[in-house]
Amino acid sequence: MIKKKGMAWALSIAMAAGCLAACGSSENTQTPAEDTVLDSGTDTSASGSEAAEAGTAASEDSGSGADTSGTSENGGNYNVTWDDIVDVNMMYLATSTIPAGLPDVEDAINAITESEIKVHVNLEMVETGSYAQQVSLRMASSEPTDLLLTMPADSASFTSMQAQNQLMDITDLLAEYGQDIQNIMGDKLKGTSANGRIYGVPGNRTYVVSTWIIMRTDVLEALGLLEKAQNMTSMDEYEEILEAVTSSEEYSSLAGIVSSDGQGTCLGITPGYLATDTFADATCYDSLGDNNFLISVNPEGTDSTIRNSYATEEFKAIYEKMHDWYEKGYVYKDTATNSEMAESLVKSGVAFSYIGNCEEGVETLKSTACGMPMTCVKVRTYPVTTSSLTKFVWTIPNAAREPEAAMTFLDMMFTDARIANLLAWGIEGRDYEVVDGEARYVNGEEGAYHSDDFLFGNQFITLPWQGDGADFREKCEAVEAAGTVSPYLGFTADTSSVTNEIGAVTNVISEFKGQVHTGSCDPSVYDDFLEKLEANGADKIIECYQTQLNDWLAQ
Repeated sequence: MIKKKGMAWALSIAMAAGCLAACGSSENTQTPAEDTVLDSGTDTSASGSEAAEAGTAASEDSGSGADTSGTSENGGNYNVTWDDIVDVNMMYLATSTIPAGLPDVEDAINAITESEIKVHVNLEMVETGSYAQQVSLRMASSEPTDLLLTMPADSASFTSMQAQNQLMDITDLLAEYGQDIQNIMGDKLKGTSANGRIYGVPGNRTYVVSTWIIMRTDVLEALGLLEKAQNMTSMDEYEEILEAVTSSEEYSSLAGIVSSDGQGTCLGITPGYLATDTFADATCYDSLGDNNFLISVNPEGTDSTIRNSYATEEFKAIYEKMHDWYEKGYVYKDTATNSEMAESLVKSGVAFSYIGNCEEGVETLKSTACGMPMTCVKVRTYPVTTSSLTKFVWTIPNAAREPEAAMTFLDMMFTDARIANLLAWGIEGRDYEVVDGEARYVNGEEGAYHSDDFLFGNQFITLPWQGDGADFREKCEAVEAAGTVSPYLGFTADTSSVTNEIGAVTNVISEFKGQVHTGSCDPSVYDDFLEKLEANGADKIIECYQTQLNDWLAQ
């Protein structure tokens, strides 16, 4: 069974690579968004509306006046079945602050989409710290949202939203309006399916991830700790560095460690159990697509018994380590309640380090996000699981007014490098320039817009960022193909029978997560947390997963 699922994943990678090879040929010969973005030699103060007008004019001049709706300049062929331009409201998260240049990017995208697929896209970015709350309010009000990105935890997670029946079954929409997505994603769509029906689309990106300790290089150099940091093999050595930094005269104002996600997560990075003597001893778990990370099963396939992750000895060790660090003053005191992402706290001079998950190219990504060189030390690499696929999922909520147009635009996100680069890096010539096959800031200065390439449809058609190398996407494909796969990949539980319990447990986790993960609470609070999980139906949820997993394994 394990071999069978590994082969299915390899087939999916091969299918994606084949499709990407076709996309890549146009990417190498045409600058993404070349008809709609600002030229690097133009006045970079030009407005987004001017860029949009230029793009519209270019689109009009590209043919003989015939209606080209449904045909992308990058070769896509979309199934446009409506006559007038329709509005698609798209909601997604900002991993840092909301960029001032967002309206200009929206204009540049619409210069393409209005003429080619008769869609006007309204972009709505929400900061990560308040994203789950805003999504919950949106779902409760039934305010029309046509395209929505889920996040890895809380009420805005794919698992939670699907269990709450907030997401549309998009199986038929994909067949009619998202055939490119189906060809590119292949078996990966099983990770966002339930009972043979598809409820979301994961991004086409690198899914082989590792946990890293991410530290300010300048601080390490100043204190003579760079070599020690680069050669770390245990959390005790990391603790020695935290002690040296926080007790130093020059850097004592820095918090040693902060939350990576604005929700209190420090050492308890999923899916790792990392509070071990050495990094080599660290283990991990498969949460079977449960983004509350209550569900824990051994990912090696040797034991299919599901445990309550928060009640395991491995997670208790994480809490105890964090409580010790908190008492020693290494942890940012406001981490339990502060919603800022770690990168923002580093950039603003608040923090020295954090622990986070990342794919290939971590130092380039984190150095760019933090605004300074960062030293990254790998702790553990994880197998690809269903939860890997459900971290960031593009969905169409039940309240969507234009599901067909939303799916068509999503298909364009997966196939059109112009759209991919606009959403990730902004407007060429103002927000980034292309040098030797890499995107980078113009004159080294951050532009009005910058996001993350892993959030959107197809990372592999997006330009690599400076420092990664022009062949970075090909390297990522190789890493992906060589990655290990959980034997439970493709298993999804039907949680409709425990919807109330999932809602109650989600609330409990939200109440205690910040305190427990930062170690800021006493052991009695951790015990209360476990008792409340049990009282609100954690065992019933685990039983639901266990029964279905046993049936799935028996097939």
